[in-house]
Amino acid sequence: MKFAYAIPFLILLALFSHYAHAEVYVAKGQYGGYFDSHGIYTVYGYVGNNETKPVIAKVGVEVNSGGTVFSESSVLPVIYPSMSMMPFKFRFPQITSGDPILLKPGVSFIPTDSRSLNLDVIYDKTLKQYPDGHLTGFIKNTGNGTAYNINVYALVYDKYNQLLGAVQSTTTISQIRPGEKAEFVMFPDHTIARDVAYYSCFVPGTENTQELSTDVNSKKFYFSVNSIVYFSNQEFDKNNNSISFDAANPWQITYYANFMFPKDSSNGDFKVFIDGKEIKSLVSRDQDTGNWHVAFNVDYGQHKVTIFGFQPNLVPNSDEYFYLTPQLALNSWAGYLTFTISDSQLLEKLGIAGKFVPPWVKNDVNYMIFDNLPADYVINAIRYLAHQGIVR
Repeated sequence: MKFAYAIPFLILLALFSHYAHAEVYVAKGQYGGYFDSHGIYTVYGYVGNNETKPVIAKVGVEVNSGGTVFSESSVLPVIYPSMSMMPFKFRFPQITSGDPILLKPGVSFIPTDSRSLNLDVIYDKTLKQYPDGHLTGFIKNTGNGTAYNINVYALVYDKYNQLLGAVQSTTTISQIRPGEKAEFVMFPDHTIARDVAYYSCFVPGTENTQELSTDVNSKKFYFSVNSIVYFSNQEFDKNNNSISFDAANPWQITYYANFMFPKDSSNGDFKVFIDGKEIKSLVSRDQDTGNWHVAFNVDYGQHKVTIFGFQPNLVPNSDEYFYLTPQLALNSWAGYLTFTISDSQLLEKLGIAGKFVPPWVKNDVNYMIFDNLPADYVINAIRYLAHQGIVR
């Protein structure tokens, strides 16, 4: 399964530090902070890209509060030249009072060959701002490939054209096929909502998640990894019950990788080796899905990573659906993902006994997607139908 947003890095180019005067920058005067509705100091701004190529940027901010300097950093979604900027927001739970001093931000970046997402915000009457400050709108896929795990980012301004903050869509759009539209919703923090006059600089972007697969006993074995480290050339070794990868970390920092494997693929006795040496890893099990998480750190540079601990004679008996949340499982079952799961697979994911769900239940899924109906409402309705014997 290949995803349109996978990023082919220009591996290990020199990593440069840039500030407001460079081609990748945090704009001066477009960077600030406030105490949010929970009393937590929040810093906002955006990173601009005047390079001729897309970039992956890491932004770092520092705040001096009472003589103590606190810092936060994050790797942002790809910033394309045509988009030119990517909003960001950091919260500092250590700072809840006083007069924090916001220090000069820093930006590091690498160019990439990532292709444009070809996602456009639709600027018509459907892009609507409400009296309480929140906004709804649609994006459209104008390209030839399906895009996955999309968020929409934007900046909000007051009537004096002063930047108030950065906002992000409330839910991630799991996928959007060529020609399709998808709705997004944005809520600014209550502290600034009453002063929001308009939104600007809408930018669709993807999370740093890679969905991978490899052949195991003539079947596709699906799994995922959340990381800015790029993993490729995955290969299963049935003699050692392991999967090996080429890993490239182009950042001059150590960064984590969090793999998720199907629940039936292992007993949990995973071991991770990097360049032939066993390293410390954190193994846990997802409370909702039962899937395994294997997390570990990867140093700067190129490495060979091997993960041991899969079931002997493993034959994949799941499919792409293993990593779905209950909400995404409903989307897939109703036909809104690139693959469709069966009634029994949906009920398994929801923890409901049975193999049959009436087709008309998909109407509720439509309301969930297009009218922002909570997923729990649909799940509880299916549970009620199971209690009544209609789902069986």
